Amino acid sequence: MKRICLLKPMEPEHQTIHLSSGKNIIGRQKETGIRDAKCSRQQVELDVDMEKAKVKLKVLGLNPCGINGLMGMQHTECELQHGDILEIVYGRHPFEVHFKPPPEMDKPIENLDPKDLEIDGKITEETSADTWSDVENGKMLVFTSKGVKASDKIASYDMDGTIIRTKSGNVFPKTCDDWMLNYPEVPKKLKSLKESGFKICFFTNQGGIAKGKTDLNEFKQKIKQIIAKLQVPVQAFIAITDGYYRKPLPGMWEHLEKHANDGIPIKKEISFYVGDAAGRPELGKGKTKRRKDHSLADRLFAHNVGLTFYTPEEHFLSTKKEEWIRPEFDPTKDFESLSLLEPKDAKLPADQCEMIIMVGLPGSGKSHFCKKTLAPLGYTIANADTVGSVQACLKICENALMSSTSCVVDNTNVDMESRKRFVELAKKLNAQCRCFVMNVSVGQVKHNIAFRQLTDAKHTKINDMVLNMMKKKFTPPQREEGFAEIVKVNIKPDFERDDWKRLYAMYLVDK
Repeated sequence: MKRICLLKPMEPEHQTIHLSSGKNIIGRQKETGIRDAKCSRQQVELDVDMEKAKVKLKVLGLNPCGINGLMGMQHTECELQHGDILEIVYGRHPFEVHFKPPPEMDKPIENLDPKDLEIDGKITEETSADTWSDVENGKMLVFTSKGVKASDKIASYDMDGTIIRTKSGNVFPKTCDDWMLNYPEVPKKLKSLKESGFKICFFTNQGGIAKGKTDLNEFKQKIKQIIAKLQVPVQAFIAITDGYYRKPLPGMWEHLEKHANDGIPIKKEISFYVGDAAGRPELGKGKTKRRKDHSLADRLFAHNVGLTFYTPEEHFLSTKKEEWIRPEFDPTKDFESLSLLEPKDAKLPADQCEMIIMVGLPGSGKSHFCKKTLAPLGYTIANADTVGSVQACLKICENALMSSTSCVVDNTNVDMESRKRFVELAKKLNAQCRCFVMNVSVGQVKHNIAFRQLTDAKHTKINDMVLNMMKKKFTPPQREEGFAEIVKVNIKPDFERDDWKRLYAMYLVDK
């Protein structure tokens, strides 16, 4: 089999461009799918040497092209290799130069399996050259640098604030060049681990790429520059969007186990994870002051995966373990031992026709309790999100009570004003009125919202601003409002699937 050369697209609107041996003219053409007026019909000349796996580039167009992030003006000539990034027009239309098989592959070309030349398949064994791949349409990127070898021992790290920090001193980098090694000890430590048989992996959240705050091509070059500085082979997993791949969720690690370690089982008892998002409080004063950690994402990621966790100071500088602030909600607690209601002797159903007013933040489990517990007991449910307004809820409750049917108001009802109209209606119709308050912390509410987003696409994200606003409005219900009884409701989750039960027991939010 002969070697082939491709320009692999780094943006979804482009297609793979197959290059032939010898000279190829690339530009604004039907074959490339590029319609950009700034791109000449003859923008670049690519002279491909299949045997040496090299490409001679000559810029033909008036507008410059990009070579690994650098600008190449008209008449510029240079050599491209496997893994280099070519922007047909500077800052636009990025492609990665890709030889199959790549240079320095141990297997002779004539003995290659056809799968080695599969164009659209994932590259899993080409550790003799730098490779990029994406997962689930770009939700995660994986970079495997030349020399990476699968291992049952994984030395894994966060990147920003752990391997590197900003030169500027800012929390977030100003540019992709705004970085330096976090400690001088980093390369030596990683080299020692590599020589001891560990595979070095990075797991990093980079949501700025999806939001357009970080240029993907620049970030790819930054990764290569960091690894070149470290002088050890690294496999980097980069979460681009929210969801299962973003720390503290375990998606990146699970992809490593299932798809990116040549099928070799990982010994978690030997492996470890290092990160700076460790939940540590502010420390010191003045010039020695250290900011409070921005989150718990790294520590909770290690917990979810089942790895020993270290801060960068503990790992690279051998400092003592530090105190850290535990999250408000612990998803691993025993929910089964909780009584559903407090007090336990609260009657359901009541001995008489009644109205129950639910109280709780969005995501606190009100609707789940109403559907699973109250509806089967014959309670009519009135929910403003379903019927469209509070006035419609009042009418539903009025009709139910007038027909001697108990009802439940499944709204947030976080303040006295929102509860008052329903209490007055119950009083007017001589019905008992009880208040059922969801006995959950804000931390558990955020956990529940994250869980719903992961398991049910119909649920939209509820941001912290809405929760904080409702929390500020919250007024604990009092008997004096007209309630015959105030009952606390504990969440006792039940799950349709075993993997959802496992997911709920993980830390899903990073604070």
